[in-house]
Amino acid sequence: MKHLKRFTSSKFPCSSIAVCLWLAACFALVEYPARAAEDFKLTVYRQYPGKKCTSGYLAVNGTITCYTLERPWADNLQNISSIPAGTYSALLRYDHADHWRIELKDVPKRTNVQVHIGNQPDQTKGCILVGKKLGQDLCSLENSADALKAIKSAFYGSDSPNATPNKNISVQIVDAGK
Repeated sequence: MKHLKRFTSSKFPCSSIAVCLWLAACFALVEYPARAAEDFKLTVYRQYPGKKCTSGYLAVNGTITCYTLERPWADNLQNISSIPAGTYSALLRYDHADHWRIELKDVPKRTNVQVHIGNQPDQTKGCILVGKKLGQDLCSLENSADALKAIKSAFYGSDSPNATPNKNISVQIVDAGK
């Protein structure tokens, strides 16, 4: 409050608190330009479609980050099939045990499709699992938590973020050979 005393004079006969309120009101009227949202794009490249699973890799803004594992294609049946190829907008979810997931929006005939941790196709009901290592069987992952941590770090730009950045999240699913 010491620095506010210089504003109090015969020209401005008011208390320091009044000056503080007046300054706050003035700054509230100033328009600050809105920061444009940055893009955060995940691309899932499905490389190994099979009868037991579909595996591939995931790139974050063009940089390959980890492997992916999904259920096999079964005509987009809820809880049984991988989702259709395409580009989906997405949002962050904080309400699960792992406290951070990316959920795809507007997937045809599907809800709650997410990118999250897991190691086997039976650990997903149509979501996209991520891992740092793909098993030799092409239907299992290892170090899943590390993979999700790498995606999260890429999103925030830090391993220990203190705020959520303004980003437009999109997830593009690309089938092999297309």
